[in-house]
Amino acid sequence: MKNTVKDTLHTIGDRSSELAKAFGSETADLAKQLGNRTAKLAKQIGPRRGLIGVVMLAATIGGTVMLVRYLRARNLDKARGTDETGDKASTGHGARQHDRSRAQHAGNVQQ
Repeated sequence: MKNTVKDTLHTIGDRSSELAKAFGSETADLAKQLGNRTAKLAKQIGPRRGLIGVVMLAATIGGTVMLVRYLRARNLDKARGTDETGDKASTGHGARQHDRSRAQHAGNVQQ
């Protein structure tokens, strides 16, 4: 009985290692091919064009992030009822209250 279990476990271990070796070998080959293609493309493009492309890619990614942040902040301001200057939007009850407080403040300053 012990030999049967032991043989079974060895067989499973051997098959697992063969599978891991095959998978690792395929992954390494794929990485080598990708590296060779990338190097060939870099030689064709040249350093100046490559640098320009990297800068454009970085600007695009950075611009996208900034645009998303701006749009989210704008939507949040709309949801809160404030305009771009941080003042309450000029609609509804809050706007009337805000206008009154502005008028009172202006009256205090003029005195």
